[in-house]
Amino acid sequence: MTNTSLSLRSLFDGRARAVALAMLLASLLVLIAALIVTLQSRLAEVRLADSTTGQWAVNQAEIEALHLKSAISDTMSGRAPDAEVRRWFDVLYSRVSLLISSPIYAPFLANGRNAADMEQLRGFADRWLPIMDGPDAALITALPRLYDETIAAHQTARNLSMAALVSYAAAKDTTRAALSETLILLGIAIGASLLLLVVLALILLRLSRVARFQADQHAITGARLQMIIATSPDAIVVTNRGGWVVEFNPAAEAMFGVTRAAVLGRIGTKIIFADQDIAAYQALISAALGRVVTLGPQSLELEGRRADGSRFPLEVSLAIRDLKPGALAVAFLRDISARRARNAALQTALHDAQAGEQAKARFIAVMSHEMRTPLNGLLGSMDLMRDTALSSEQAELLRVMQVSGEGLLGHVNSVLDVTLAEAGDVQGGPAPFDLDQLVADCLASQAGPARSVGITLTHAPLTGALGRVQGDAGRLRQVLLNLVGNALKFTPTGSITLETEHLPGTAAEVEFRVVDTGIGIAPSDQARVFEDFEMADASLGRAAGGSGLGLGIVRRLVAGMGGQIGLESMPGEGSVFWVRLPLPRSEGPRTGPDAAIPAPPDRPHPTTPLSVLIVEDNDINRFLLRRYLEGAGHRVTEAVDGVDGVAQAAGQTFDLIVTDLAMPRLDGMAAARMIRAQGASRQARIVALTAQVRPDELAHLAHAGIDAWLTKPVTRDQVLGLMGPPVATALAASDVTAQGASLPEAILDPSALAEMRRVLQPTVLAGLIHRLMHEGDRVVAEVLAALDPGAPEARKAHQLAGTSATFGTARLRQVLTGLETALLEDDPTAACALLGDLRGVWTQTRAALETEARLNAA
Repeated sequence: MTNTSLSLRSLFDGRARAVALAMLLASLLVLIAALIVTLQSRLAEVRLADSTTGQWAVNQAEIEALHLKSAISDTMSGRAPDAEVRRWFDVLYSRVSLLISSPIYAPFLANGRNAADMEQLRGFADRWLPIMDGPDAALITALPRLYDETIAAHQTARNLSMAALVSYAAAKDTTRAALSETLILLGIAIGASLLLLVVLALILLRLSRVARFQADQHAITGARLQMIIATSPDAIVVTNRGGWVVEFNPAAEAMFGVTRAAVLGRIGTKIIFADQDIAAYQALISAALGRVVTLGPQSLELEGRRADGSRFPLEVSLAIRDLKPGALAVAFLRDISARRARNAALQTALHDAQAGEQAKARFIAVMSHEMRTPLNGLLGSMDLMRDTALSSEQAELLRVMQVSGEGLLGHVNSVLDVTLAEAGDVQGGPAPFDLDQLVADCLASQAGPARSVGITLTHAPLTGALGRVQGDAGRLRQVLLNLVGNALKFTPTGSITLETEHLPGTAAEVEFRVVDTGIGIAPSDQARVFEDFEMADASLGRAAGGSGLGLGIVRRLVAGMGGQIGLESMPGEGSVFWVRLPLPRSEGPRTGPDAAIPAPPDRPHPTTPLSVLIVEDNDINRFLLRRYLEGAGHRVTEAVDGVDGVAQAAGQTFDLIVTDLAMPRLDGMAAARMIRAQGASRQARIVALTAQVRPDELAHLAHAGIDAWLTKPVTRDQVLGLMGPPVATALAASDVTAQGASLPEAILDPSALAEMRRVLQPTVLAGLIHRLMHEGDRVVAEVLAALDPGAPEARKAHQLAGTSATFGTARLRQVLTGLETALLEDDPTAACALLGDLRGVWTQTRAALETEARLNAA
């Protein structure tokens, strides 16, 4: 390729030189022609100068004047007649006239003195002409005077003769010099022309060699191209601009089952495509060819047709230099049946792999349930043991067991957090919140563990207060708690500082830095500390425990919020973990996560004994739940699984039903549906116990009629905190219409509001209530205005039910959850009935909420 490029460059350079030399040679030839013309002129001048005509004529004038003088003298002496005088006068007169009128003598007469002498001669001739033409007597009388003037005229003619001799000698020398110069120039021009002819011949010889070399190279390239086309595994079809086939390689012959000779000169699309596809495919190919010129080769996946009529998937790659007449389009065709089969196999393998991942997720969920179930028994039993008389040694052993159990529970929770993060099921979303309050809450929650090990925990707001921002408060809280908790693990003594800063030049990016004085991390270990199950010190003798999942969870959470995370550390000098997050500033009333303390205290335990049904397949859990409830004075009935629980609830009225979700024969969700559908306890409050609830499963719990849920292991206070007067919520639509169940009397649950007053400032609670009223107005109006209720209205009803339930809006929640169920189950009769109740219930609920807001605002 390089040699060819050099040859082409040499060819182009040679041609340019040849053209330049040819133009120079043409100029020299023109010059030679001009010089030849000049030479001819010079030769003529030389010939003229060499001839004595001019000089002789002037000399003859002198001689003729002398003869006239002699004729006059002879006539005067009687030796000659007067006719002789007239004859020589006429000769002289004619000579003078010739010299004056002939252009030959003009250069000579151009000299002023010569012209004056010639004028004297002409004056002499003109004066005596009349006498010469007159009578003889007059002539004889004038002869003496004529003789005198003839002597003067002879002298004038002699002067002209001498001047002619000098003049013509000088002209001859000048002409010879000019001739010599012209001959020299002509020789130079002829020599240069000969040299140029030689150079031009050499260039033409080189061009001939280069052209011959190019021809050889083109022949080699053509042979190679022909070999490539002939041996290419891909079918190659070359067509002209009109689509007529001009090349059809052997692979194309084998692919389509036709010979090259049979297709040359035919329309290519009619050979490789089925008749019914030609029009559509031709449009696609024309559009692709239009893009080739600007975008390069284009590929299409079409369906080809063989000569036997069979069809197969075909990849067509198109290339063309331009769309001008004479351009050729090249199509590389490939049978992609095998590729399609491989892709199908890969899709099947992917589906199998995804099924395997789902199976793994289900396995982790089941194992978490199985792991949490015994943990529930262990921690619950230890919780009960604290209320018994224990010796100091037993109390210490109990403390050790509880710490160990809680550590094991933390590991299980970490694994489940990773599972949720991988599945994209981390709860939360952007909402306004007070960032300073969130940071303070996180540090407050870690202050106790820090004090217990002698660590100073501080906050350094480098750019002042952070203010209200828009973001995911739940995820950010988990990130900060993980980072501070990780720092506590690896900081034996010293301090931990949480630095916060609005980054310069940005209004929406905040950086958090957790700076500790701990053991530090070696540079070789820093790249892997954010990976799952990775620890900088993974040896059995490591100083800090843990599963190695905390920073992996943090990495996923930060990425999910669109941020960055990194660290700076040196062994023995501590570590700095930094997180940069986009948190744009937000204005408006305090609502959202910053309006409430994350973990409100438990509700007051009810004093009225309740009838409780425990549906649990694990006997230890049943024992613990029975002890919790019976210790508080409640009546307890046990069921070993869902089938047994449905039977118990059908024949007896219970105030509260606590059911496990994962049970043999009939799971808790199905059992709840059956209990809500019929039986004596369909109005009972149902609480679910589970090892894990995924975010997308919460709606299914509500649809099943479950009022609340707890994650195992549960404590006594958590169980007793759910106790309260029976509340009939989330009834099935069919039950509402068939049984005509009445709504509870209370619009708001006083206990729920009292609990919120305990944990929230009055102004904060008032702001939350106003936000609920605004959201309720919007959602109720949208649901009531819908002409064709369906899934979107069901989601709106579910969202408002979940939001309002926190404030104890029992009657509103019952209507909304019933409406949601009716809409999802496509029960228009029940939906219309509940829509009729919604407006009135919301009016009453709003009035009660407004009163509560005024009381708190005051």
